[in-house]
Amino acid sequence: MKLTIYCIRAVVEQECPLDRGVIVEASAKPGSGQLQIEGDAPSDHLHRLVFEELTEFDSSVNEFDWIIRHSCELPPSQGFGLSAAGAIACGLAIQRTLQIEEELARNRAIHIAHRVERRLSGGLGDVAAIHAGGVELRLEPGCPQLSDDLGGPGAVLSWYEAIPIVIVWRTTSSQHTSNYIDDGEWKLAIRAAGEHCLFGLREGRWDRTRWSELLTKSAEFAERSGLLADSGRVDLLHLIGSALAGSGHADGSLLSRLCMLGESAVIVPKEIPCTSDWQQQVVENLQMRNLGATAAFVASDALNLH
Repeated sequence: MKLTIYCIRAVVEQECPLDRGVIVEASAKPGSGQLQIEGDAPSDHLHRLVFEELTEFDSSVNEFDWIIRHSCELPPSQGFGLSAAGAIACGLAIQRTLQIEEELARNRAIHIAHRVERRLSGGLGDVAAIHAGGVELRLEPGCPQLSDDLGGPGAVLSWYEAIPIVIVWRTTSSQHTSNYIDDGEWKLAIRAAGEHCLFGLREGRWDRTRWSELLTKSAEFAERSGLLADSGRVDLLHLIGSALAGSGHADGSLLSRLCMLGESAVIVPKEIPCTSDWQQQVVENLQMRNLGATAAFVASDALNLH
């Protein structure tokens, strides 16, 4: 069973699951619950925790030996939500291999991924974003409410449009999410900035008419949270600006927004709907400046793309 789960984080506690991310393939044979991890996962700890949590729901998992093949389409530790995507994909791929009913398998995978993310001191709403799909606004923290007595007190809203996006990152390594989450001052700054910017976004209907407002609040969040006090992130934005000018898009029709973790950003259209004919030229200009870059689109169902 091969499964692809996609997610990317943008700022202001607003998420856009995209069609780039993590591919997980699960295969099983009769055995005693042995687990073998293959591929480019940063470590096998996440998958082993998912496996451990899953056995609490279905002991038949231990009647097989498993091979989990993990492949990332984006770099880890850059704020792209790959650990959440990998956790969901692992849990869902195993259950689909066992032919668990789809809705139950999805709910379990979301529930388990949230628990695993918290055990690893990782994740800032990525699981909820993947579950919601589209452009998501988190109203309450925590795992979203699910059927089958699963989930938690989390609450999200979302709307969908196939928005073309370019994802950008430095090719150097970045800190794991837990290094930020466990920092008290960082948590206070992020929480205060997020609450301030979310105040207006929570009012009214959450749909595509809020896109411009969302981009404004996103820029404000970067300023209030201290992201722009980081010289590395500021330099990244300058490089992106140079690439946009080099590709003929210095007219303000495309905007860059920092991701909350890592040294990464997204480039999005100022107005929607928008065609995708700009993406490839922008990607090429970013790569000319030694940045990692790829084109993507917002995904409506990040749990079932392949």
